[in-house]
Amino acid sequence: MLKLLDNVRVLELGHILMAPYATQFLGDMGADVIKVEPLGGDLYRGVGLGRSDGMSAQWMGVNRNKRSVALDLKSEDGRQVLREMIASADILVHNMRPPAIERLGFGYDAVKALNPRLVYCAAIGFGRDGPYADYPAFDDVIQARSGLADVNGRMTGKPTFVPVAIADKVVGLMVGQAMLAGLHRQRATGEGCYLETPMFEAMVGVVLNQHLNGHAFRPPEGGLGYARVTSPYRHPSPTADGYIVHGVYKYPQWQRFLAHVGRQDILDGPLMRDARAMAQGIGQLYEITTTEILPQKSTAEWGRILDELDIPHAPVLSIEELENDPHLQAVGLFEDYEHPTQGPMRHVRAPFGARDVDEGPDRYPPDLGAHGPEVLEEFGLSPTRIAALRAAGILGGA
Repeated sequence: MLKLLDNVRVLELGHILMAPYATQFLGDMGADVIKVEPLGGDLYRGVGLGRSDGMSAQWMGVNRNKRSVALDLKSEDGRQVLREMIASADILVHNMRPPAIERLGFGYDAVKALNPRLVYCAAIGFGRDGPYADYPAFDDVIQARSGLADVNGRMTGKPTFVPVAIADKVVGLMVGQAMLAGLHRQRATGEGCYLETPMFEAMVGVVLNQHLNGHAFRPPEGGLGYARVTSPYRHPSPTADGYIVHGVYKYPQWQRFLAHVGRQDILDGPLMRDARAMAQGIGQLYEITTTEILPQKSTAEWGRILDELDIPHAPVLSIEELENDPHLQAVGLFEDYEHPTQGPMRHVRAPFGARDVDEGPDRYPPDLGAHGPEVLEEFGLSPTRIAALRAAGILGGA
């Protein structure tokens, strides 16, 4: 944990992936992230493999550096506890649908009345001003609606999902940026604000950043889509003994590469007349490289050649190979630790590096409600009241 956000208190009403992914990075930077969960816990606790109920590997992968409070927000007493927590928090983030958070009584207007300096971050599916505002959203839905499945499928012939919850994670990073920007304004002015990050709009921006293409001009001066990245031949190329990814991209790189492999016919032809012709014919260049040139040598041989030509390249690693990758081992990306209830564990540490920054130990991904009493005492609740909340079944946890 990097102690960059000491004395910043974040309340996370998050579930599944997007908001928890966003707040984990704030926790990695030293913020006190308090995850307020229902009595049954975040649903993601039960997704995938786990040694015990409610502590799946997937959930633990996005919930380190947090403290867990299990609270019954369906009860008035539970909602009152959350109101008291909100009164002294810096940031509140949720990824509920707007009608759900409003029904609980924690929409922006209600929360602003409790704490005018609070940064309120809504990580939602669709912007509140559009006709989809109340639609449910999850990663596959957003990949489909945003055009991502379409452009990904132009390489395979049919719409295809990216096999990672990419929308949740990319938009989660944007939510983290929004929280930090709001925090900066709060510290400068003492004022809070409402910040909304909708998955649909955010991922359309991610996709069309490249694929708006000719439609960026008014009137349009060409079609949508960036041909280089949708070419059916833009994929790991087979070699004599495996696969390689090459970064032959710029015009001078193509000139060096084609000269080295003896393809003067292409260098002298219309595809390499100039950089514009190369860009327009990139699909053909990829096809020739993938089907005719790269299969002639081994992956290692191509690696040496591309190094000599100063062209980026990489072998294709399986996910099984990553833990033994020499670079990842050297930088210590995988860390083994002893979890107090789950035993020996491994995780992928935060990727940040820092100098001249104080560091502290990470918090373990918490068992459900593990920090309820200590957190509520910090927010000013008496031990007697905490005990009564637990006895009434409003405060959960071990």
